[in-house]
Amino acid sequence: MNKAAPQFIGKRIQVVREKEQLSISISQSVERWQEALLYAWLMAWTFCGGVFIYSLFTSPNSGEQIFFLISTALWSFFFYRTLKVLMWRKSGKEILVFKKGEMTLQNAFGNRGKKEKFELEKIKQLGIVKQDENSFFYFLDDSFWIMGGERLGFVYNRSKIRFGKQLNPRDAQTLLRSVDSAIKGYSA
Repeated sequence: MNKAAPQFIGKRIQVVREKEQLSISISQSVERWQEALLYAWLMAWTFCGGVFIYSLFTSPNSGEQIFFLISTALWSFFFYRTLKVLMWRKSGKEILVFKKGEMTLQNAFGNRGKKEKFELEKIKQLGIVKQDENSFFYFLDDSFWIMGGERLGFVYNRSKIRFGKQLNPRDAQTLLRSVDSAIKGYSA
């Protein structure tokens, strides 16, 4: 197996060239203090959920029980989302693999995650995703407590596909050149 040493684009992107394929891995880890804040938030949210569940079963009034049932349902939704983001920041990565004629894109939690395959000749309009940096949603997408903020994208069979979560502009531009080169190099 002809596996070369990995090259790095910034701190988060690893590129490995092998004989038959090119693999790009984008780590989703964050600074230690940000991870600590996510843990603290999850612990506080868990405490709140315990209070909601306790109140649901101990409240004598049916109106209060309905309130705590709805609160517990909303709490469960946001608990799941927070837990998912924490797992994403601990072991998540975006993996792009280029082989002859195809590209695979995977949002992986460790080694698990759904892989999407794309035929290289059907990939159109590869580029940087345009965003208004003064927008509240840009700020939100760029936050470490969110699993969003894709910086690159392309059109595939009329669907917009995005990847490169929360990359800085320089790393996104360098990754764009690498992906463009891989698409041209591995096209059938």
